[in-house]
Amino acid sequence: MVEFEQLLQNNLKDGVNSKEFYNSLIESIPEDYILKKFFEKRAEYLNDCFLMISGNSIEKSDSFYGAVKSITNYSEEEILSLPNKFLSIIHPEDLDNYKSTYLTISKEEEKTEFVHKFKILSKLGKIVYLEEKVKVHKEGERFWYERLLRDITKYAEKEAELIENYQQMKNLNTSKDKFISIISHDLRSPFTSLLGFSEILLNDNDLSDEERKDYLRYIHDSSEQQLQLVNHLLDWSRLRLGKLEIEPSRINVKTAISNSISSQTGFAMRKNVQIEKQIPSDLYFYADEKLIERVLLNLISNAIKFTQSGKKVFIAAKKYDEEQIEIIIKDEGVGIQEENQLKLFKIDEKFSTEGTKGEKGTGLGLKLVKEIVEKHNGKIWFYSQPEVGTEFHFIIPEAKQIYLLVEDEPKTRILYKKYILKEFPDAEIIETENGYEALNVAFKKVPSMIISDHDMPLMNGLQMIEVLRKNNQLNNVPVIIISGNLDFQLQKEYEKHSNVEVFQKPIFSEEFIEILKRYE
Repeated sequence: MVEFEQLLQNNLKDGVNSKEFYNSLIESIPEDYILKKFFEKRAEYLNDCFLMISGNSIEKSDSFYGAVKSITNYSEEEILSLPNKFLSIIHPEDLDNYKSTYLTISKEEEKTEFVHKFKILSKLGKIVYLEEKVKVHKEGERFWYERLLRDITKYAEKEAELIENYQQMKNLNTSKDKFISIISHDLRSPFTSLLGFSEILLNDNDLSDEERKDYLRYIHDSSEQQLQLVNHLLDWSRLRLGKLEIEPSRINVKTAISNSISSQTGFAMRKNVQIEKQIPSDLYFYADEKLIERVLLNLISNAIKFTQSGKKVFIAAKKYDEEQIEIIIKDEGVGIQEENQLKLFKIDEKFSTEGTKGEKGTGLGLKLVKEIVEKHNGKIWFYSQPEVGTEFHFIIPEAKQIYLLVEDEPKTRILYKKYILKEFPDAEIIETENGYEALNVAFKKVPSMIISDHDMPLMNGLQMIEVLRKNNQLNNVPVIIISGNLDFQLQKEYEKHSNVEVFQKPIFSEEFIEILKRYE
């Protein structure tokens, strides 16, 4: 190859330009040289493919041209030095099929071209998908292969993703059909009782007062169950469709659980079920208050429903890790049979059972609970043993105690920081000099409180609050404005916004701490 290039340069120097010379020169250029130059000149356009010339066996990879290195991470020399040359880097899953294809082609006289796809393992261990277009040259007993290989990894991965998405959608569609069938049955069933008993009440004048009360009780219970089912169904569908907005805020765990227990106290007393709790007062989670209340109420009422008279329900909360809070609701109830445990959270499986006093359920409550927990980036799971009890666990992101200081005067920031850490030594404090900086921080990391001056460069406190309140996650964050330049009209403007308090400078440590404690 070098001799050929030297011959070409020498003749060009000597001014040889006859047509006969060039024709003879072109005829004498080796075929692999032409191919090499072709690929080199078009490297910028052919960086996803390379050509491989092989002798009468695929084990004999004689020459490579093009983007071999960038696709395989091997140099030509490295591939040729491997025990089985190019075969050595073919993925084990595809090797037998690859060999079989070539074996079949070598025996078919009439076939001269074919295309196939396979995987290789690059030198870095990465899977690379290749499409190989093969041209078979046959001259008597001798034959060889021209193999053009193209990197189709991004297309193959996209195809696999589309296939997976299609399968998921297909499964979801099947689940949806089963779910609709189940719900249709559940929506129709109570009307048998509603219509039957109401018809008797309307037409039978000989009923005793006791019978009338019983029939009205049946109608009331069926109607209540039906309303609960419809509410669960609507909430579940709105969550699935993204039409139910989640508005998270910093919520005290002990307060939220205590409120939920209070609403179930009468139910527990009627069943003679004792509720015990072990909940630290300094835990906070970041959640939508109404939705998380739905979760707690559902799990607590279920625990009471399935617990026998004289038994206990135990509720606990603790830190799960550095980022999340774990809630545990454990009962001494009837438990869940093993064959039914997988049905609990599936929309296409019907599972509903009566409580120990015949209490009815919709079968949708736990599905809604799971949807709410997952919408909060949490997880839910359970352990259950028949006749021993059931233990539900769920985790929700913790609301860190984060104070965002927005003040352009460094000395004032130092003073406020000292006040905060004196009372709340574990608090995280983020300092910013103006409203723009504060907004950028708050959008990434929701604070538990913002303490700001009014007069700041670029954006004043009022303008900052107006932007904050347009964001769902920041809509309920308390904002304390402490400024030396506040008139009556300005204070009125601030008071138009919820969770905003305004104070005149200077402010002393006792008053400052008292403000923080109100929002703890």
